[in-house]
Amino acid sequence: MVSPELNNHQRLVAYITFNLGEALNFDEKKLNEVSVAAVLHDIGGLSMQERINVLKFEAINPHQHARIGWLLLKDYREFEEIARIIKFHHVDWRDGEGLEFNGEVVMPESHLIHLADRIATLIARDEKIINQKDRIYKKIESASGQKFNPEYVKAFERLKEKEFFWYDLESISNGRRYYKRIKFKDQCLNIDELIGITKLFARVIDFRSNFTAVHSEGVSAVAKRLAQHFNCDELTCKKIQAAGYVHDIGKLTVPTEILEKPGALSKEEFDVIKEHTYHTYVLLFQVKGLEEINEYASMHHERLDGTGYPFKLEAKDLSLGARIMAVADIFTAVSENRPYRKGMQKEEVVEVLRKMSIENKIDKNIVETLISYYHEINKARIKAQKKARTRYDDFAKLLV
Repeated sequence: MVSPELNNHQRLVAYITFNLGEALNFDEKKLNEVSVAAVLHDIGGLSMQERINVLKFEAINPHQHARIGWLLLKDYREFEEIARIIKFHHVDWRDGEGLEFNGEVVMPESHLIHLADRIATLIARDEKIINQKDRIYKKIESASGQKFNPEYVKAFERLKEKEFFWYDLESISNGRRYYKRIKFKDQCLNIDELIGITKLFARVIDFRSNFTAVHSEGVSAVAKRLAQHFNCDELTCKKIQAAGYVHDIGKLTVPTEILEKPGALSKEEFDVIKEHTYHTYVLLFQVKGLEEINEYASMHHERLDGTGYPFKLEAKDLSLGARIMAVADIFTAVSENRPYRKGMQKEEVVEVLRKMSIENKIDKNIVETLISYYHEINKARIKAQKKARTRYDDFAKLLV
């Protein structure tokens, strides 16, 4: 989503990694872990330029985005091992010395992704992929022992003779169906574990820009409090909280220069911004179990009078959760400090919200409830955003 023209790279690397792992007789757990790590290996490439830099065979500053990926994932139990794999996926083998880097142990799986990643970067788009196999193998084999683990290169040598492997890579590159699907092991999460994962999404979304570094945390905290004041049951409150964390996930499609523009947006730039709710919906729609969370999250720019976007829904189509999210998003956006402006004070915030409710844009009852409990709800927003700001600042320091 950050860089659409490069979106097949992750899938190619995961597919190559999976097949190499099978050729090396990895057990099911190890194969699943390394395949998931391969899908996520460039999660730390928060900008288009960072991703382009690492798509060259001799990558530019490759360890930076690998370290960012580790920082994003390391605090989540489900991704602890995967984070360690990602952290060192650009370390060269160097005749075995690459099993350690800067005094830390490098997992063998990191070297497997390193090989798969470099194979993927050697694929040219203007030629049938199977016709490139000898050139690609020759380049990889010439770096065996120095860049890559020779055992893994031998596995690639065996794999390269299987035509289906190259046909599958061609199909993946062209967005077609292919023969050998990766069999990821499903994980069942309870609602609290799911909230942890949505917090991770919020980091990936917000940490792309200092301008938006704490926004999702604020929206989530406000939306949860509002849901509680409307006597929603505990599960619904938690679903609304999770939706707050992911409501802007579609903004991964928006270039950083638009996100960070301090002045007014042009019509063309605003049109790009408007797409984010659509992309939020499409992305979350693919995950079974997130139906309500998706509705709450992706409808936050719909308006009761049907003038919102992207679906032009009207009051009768908008659930309480979606209405709460709309109010929480506006309240947080106008209240929070941004690098280019201070947040509004209470009187101004109330004026904005009441005006929109009178115009039948947002729900009047939710607005009046927020105003009635203004101090408590705003306090929850400030607390959540202070914690998020500290995390972001600590994160930024570690990247120096």
